[in-house]
Amino acid sequence: MNKNKDFKWGVTISAAQTEGAYKKDGKGISIWDTFTQKKHKIKDRSDARVATDFYHRYKKDIDLAVNIGLQIFRFSISWPRILPDGSGKVNPKGIEFYNKVIDYCLQSGIEPWVTTYHWDLPQKLQDKGGWCNREIIDWYTTYVTILRDNYAHKVKKWILINEGVVCIGGGYFLGVHAPGKRGIDNFISGVHHILLAQAEGFKVLKQIKGLEVGTALSCTKIEPYRNTNADKKAVNRIDALMNRLFIEPHLGMGYPVDDLPILKRIAKYYKEEDLETLKTNFDFWGIQTYTKQVVKSAWYIPYLRVIQVKPEKRGVETSVMGWETYPEGTQYFLERFSKYNPEKPLWLSECGIALSHNEDDQKRIDYYKKVIDLTQNAISKGVDVKGILLWTLVDNFEWAEGYLPKFGIISLDRNTLQRQMKKSAIWLKKYLEE
Repeated sequence: MNKNKDFKWGVTISAAQTEGAYKKDGKGISIWDTFTQKKHKIKDRSDARVATDFYHRYKKDIDLAVNIGLQIFRFSISWPRILPDGSGKVNPKGIEFYNKVIDYCLQSGIEPWVTTYHWDLPQKLQDKGGWCNREIIDWYTTYVTILRDNYAHKVKKWILINEGVVCIGGGYFLGVHAPGKRGIDNFISGVHHILLAQAEGFKVLKQIKGLEVGTALSCTKIEPYRNTNADKKAVNRIDALMNRLFIEPHLGMGYPVDDLPILKRIAKYYKEEDLETLKTNFDFWGIQTYTKQVVKSAWYIPYLRVIQVKPEKRGVETSVMGWETYPEGTQYFLERFSKYNPEKPLWLSECGIALSHNEDDQKRIDYYKKVIDLTQNAISKGVDVKGILLWTLVDNFEWAEGYLPKFGIISLDRNTLQRQMKKSAIWLKKYLEE
C-alpha cells in the first residue's frame, strides 16, 4: 500500500475475551460468565475468568501495540463492570479501570477507541429477557449516557454495537453463543431492539460535539452452489440476513423483507415511531469480514429454506474455525458498502485469520499482505477507507471456540500469561516503520 500519513493502523480487542478478573472490584456477572459454566458449550471446555488478564496487564498490552507502531487501540467496555446489575448503581471501580486504560493510551501516544457493546450483557438484564425485552433500549441508553459522561471528553471515536447480527444470531436464534437462546421470535425481537438501542445510543453520544460515532458490521460474502434460480434466491435471503439487516434500517430503507419475508414478523414488535427512530446518520461504518458461505436452496429448512455447503465438501481448505479464509471479502465489502453513501468513510474495523497453535505464522503475514493489497484496490477505485484495525493483539478467548483459534499477532502462554511477539507482529512493525 502506498503510505498515506492519514491512513491509520490499529488493533481491536474486547472486554469479555481479554479482561479476566470476572468478579473483581465489583464487576457483575455477564451472560458469557454464565454460559461458560456449561462446559460442553465451549469447544475446549474453557472459560474467560482469567482470559489474557488484560485487567491487570493493560499497560503491557498497550506498550506492545505502541512498540509495533499501531496508532489506534480499540477496546470494548464491559457493561457489567460499569453497572453490575445492568442498571441502577454504578460501580466506581469499573469507571476507574477504563479511565486508567484511556489515560495510559493517551499518555503512550495511541488513540483510544471505545466499543460500547461487544456481547457481554449483564446476566441480571438477561434474567429480564435481555435483548428480547424492549426495556433494554432504555437500559442501554442509560449505560451509554454513563460512558459518555465519564469518557467522552477524552475518547473521540466510538463504535456502538459490534457485529449485532452475530451477537443476536448466535445468542438468540442458534443458541451457540451466550445466552444460549433459540427461536425465530427471540431473533426477530432481539434484532429490532438492538437496532433501536443503537439508534438511541448514537443520539446520546452525538450530544457531545466533536465525537465520531459508528457501528461495526459483520459481513459475509454469500455465493450460490448451483447456477439455478432457487439457489440465487437462497443467496438473496442469506445476504439480506447477514449483510443488509443491520445497516438498511438505519439508512431509512426499512428491513429487507422482500428478499427475506420472515422479517415481516418484526411488525408485531413495532411501535408507530420505530422506523423513524431507526434512522441513524453514522459518522462512519466499520466493515468486518472473515469468510464466505456457499449456499443452496433447501425447502426443508425452516424460515430460511437454505443450507450451507460446507467448505470441505467443495474441496476448500478451512481454518481451525472451520471457515474458508476469504480476504477477498475486504475489497468486495468496502466497495459495496461505499455505494450506500459514498460520502461516509469506512474503516476495516476488524480483520484477521484464525490459525491453530502449530500452524506457521507466515500464513498470517500472507493474509495481511492480501488485505493491504485489496484495501489499496478499493481506495484506488475511490472508496474512502480510513484505516485497518487488526483482530487481534494477543491470542484470546474466542467465544464458543475457546482458546483453540489463534487470531493474535502476539502469543499467550496461558500458564504464565507471558506474551511473545509472533513473526506477524515483527513483520508488521517493520512494515509500519518503512
